Amino acid sequence: MVRSNLVLRNNDLKDYGYIFKPFNPPTSNQSLKIMMIDDNPKDIRLFEELLALDTMLNFSLSKWNNSHKAIEALEHHRVDIDLIVLDLLMPCMNGKMILKRLKETTNLKNIPVVIYSSMHNYENAIALNQLEAHAFFAKPLDAESFEAFISGKS
Repeated sequence: MVRSNLVLRNNDLKDYGYIFKPFNPPTSNQSLKIMMIDDNPKDIRLFEELLALDTMLNFSLSKWNNSHKAIEALEHHRVDIDLIVLDLLMPCMNGKMILKRLKETTNLKNIPVVIYSSMHNYENAIALNQLEAHAFFAKPLDAESFEAFISGKS
């Protein structure tokens, strides 16, 4: 939630994250197309398993462990996605840098971005809100909270 440029913790999320803007899921019955950018294959696998096991979501996950290649694919329209899930701690180009670049790129700035990271603190939440992220979720994922968010119910 955002109020007067302050980031407020959503009580329903407890220690799991922050919601900055609501997510409006696609209206079609097709699966939600999620792009995950994280340099750790184990974190990607865990995220996918938690979503598959603990939610009723119909989703497809495009997995990227190289931020430069992911950005290039987005910029050249080689992937079609509804939501980007982005880690903060990555080599070369960190999550904040990627988010900033996405929001500065005309054809990418409206794609909702969720930060998924172990770096959960209030200072990061303020910075991510200012960079126009939609939400922040802490690792490991609380799948029910994430499902509520991407279903438009949080």
